[in-house]
Amino acid sequence: MSIPARNNRSNLELLTIYEVSKVLNSSLDLPRAMREVLRLLAYQLQMERSNICLLREDHSLRYVAGVRLLEDAAAPRRPDPCHAIAARVIKTGMPVVVPNLSEEPTLAEFSEEQDAGQNDPSCWIGVPIKTADRVAGVLVVDRQEQSPGDRQYSADVRILTMIASLIGQTVQLHRSVIQEREQLERERSNIDRPPPLPDWTVAGVVSASGAMREVLSQVHRVAPFKSTVLIRGESGTGKELIAKAIHDLSARANGPFVRVNCAALSETLLESELFGHERGAFTGANRDHKGRFELAAGGTLFLDEIGDISPSFQAKLLRVLQEQEFERVGGSRTLKTDVRVIGATNVNLEEAVGLGTFRADLYFRINVVTILLPPLRQRRDDIPVLAQHFVDQFGRENGLKVRIADEALTVLQGCPWPGNVRELENCIERAATQCRGNVIRGSDLACQVSLCNSTALVNYQQPARARSAAPSETSAPPTAAGKTRCAAGIPGGCSIDPPPDCGIPEPQNGDDECETSDALPYPPAADSDMADLPVTRDRLVAAMERSGWVQAKAARLLGLSARQLSYALRKHDIEIKRF
Repeated sequence: MSIPARNNRSNLELLTIYEVSKVLNSSLDLPRAMREVLRLLAYQLQMERSNICLLREDHSLRYVAGVRLLEDAAAPRRPDPCHAIAARVIKTGMPVVVPNLSEEPTLAEFSEEQDAGQNDPSCWIGVPIKTADRVAGVLVVDRQEQSPGDRQYSADVRILTMIASLIGQTVQLHRSVIQEREQLERERSNIDRPPPLPDWTVAGVVSASGAMREVLSQVHRVAPFKSTVLIRGESGTGKELIAKAIHDLSARANGPFVRVNCAALSETLLESELFGHERGAFTGANRDHKGRFELAAGGTLFLDEIGDISPSFQAKLLRVLQEQEFERVGGSRTLKTDVRVIGATNVNLEEAVGLGTFRADLYFRINVVTILLPPLRQRRDDIPVLAQHFVDQFGRENGLKVRIADEALTVLQGCPWPGNVRELENCIERAATQCRGNVIRGSDLACQVSLCNSTALVNYQQPARARSAAPSETSAPPTAAGKTRCAAGIPGGCSIDPPPDCGIPEPQNGDDECETSDALPYPPAADSDMADLPVTRDRLVAAMERSGWVQAKAARLLGLSARQLSYALRKHDIEIKRF
């Protein structure tokens, strides 16, 4: 090639690179810019058949643009030399030049097609498109030679490598713009979206209500620490299950979880079970016995019904909780222990402290972190999921496929559940054993066939149930703002919400009194001697006995309202007799 021809080619290559850079910087539409680059190569450098392909995330080829591409590059029907050359470039990461297809063993199958489809000699050139020193694609061209001696492979490789470098920079810029745009869209969508609720789920605890979600969040927060936990709630709410969940989520999960029911043992047996005893400490002590505090070392000790222990034993328990040391029964050696204590009770400890049946110092020692389990009637959203859980459990245990109908769930959600989750489990088990077929319907439930005694149980409970509630509910007399409904004579109204149908109608005339159908008014003059006396305990008992223990009649005898009489009965701790 002469010097003027070489200079003309150099100028043409420089002009081509300049035009290519202008095209790539003019648009963010990547396929369109690639097509314009290939047209420039065909027009300026006679590279009429050219393709640009990029790598997908799965390392497969995706054709972006092509000039005079005979086949659909995304899914070619027959082998294409462009694809084969591109695969070789990607594998080696180096430019590939194929002057004659027939001389390449792997590309010989394309030589006959090339000879039949075109008359001018050509060579195939492929160069890698790199981004950040990684092969991101391939630029493949079929350069037509003007004469048999016109072979400028090194010059073609050089200019195509420079153009491929410009394309690689454009591809990287395009991907950066897409990533930033996606990030902005995610941030924009998250502005109005509330933050996701933390996952407070606990293995073995089935719940769907907000009240239990708060309880489980407390479990997760307190579990990592060694603090003493007091779990409070009515019987059957799952206090032991929550205690086990705290143990499993703590650093002591690999240690023992020891349970003790304080109400099931006498004071002597309880002391021996908790602290252990030495041989010969009492009759029958034939060997040394480790107590639960020793057995639970490095783990958790769950003291159920801790509010029922005797006052004399409370002093002994206080020391081990405070100092983490104790002596066995009949021994003099002080033992140290590393135990986390979790207590549970359904007793109103504040009232017990006030009455002197529970030590105040022990109360403050165990009441470090308190978790209050709401009764089932206050978290009715849990009833369907709990019912389904118990149905599935019954099916697994008995090898049956049982399901519960929607009508039965509706009935269950209307029940008061004084026995809470334990009562619900028993109700489901009974219905599953009595149902016809494998579907529990509303007619299979005990309350629908007059076999449920829960309401009667509530109606006949003693006034002590009302006193076991929170101090804020029992320490002050009822105000005139809230009228109570009588539940078969329970002072202050029914102790469950909503109150069961106790068979006594609600007052219709705005009066606070609740009277039975056979209640007859007493003439005030006949009992004026009682109305003038102070309201003492003896006077209350006398009025109740005279009225047959009907509170409405006794209130008339004493000249009091039903609410005042109810408060006076609770104040003097008078037990209502039932007939």
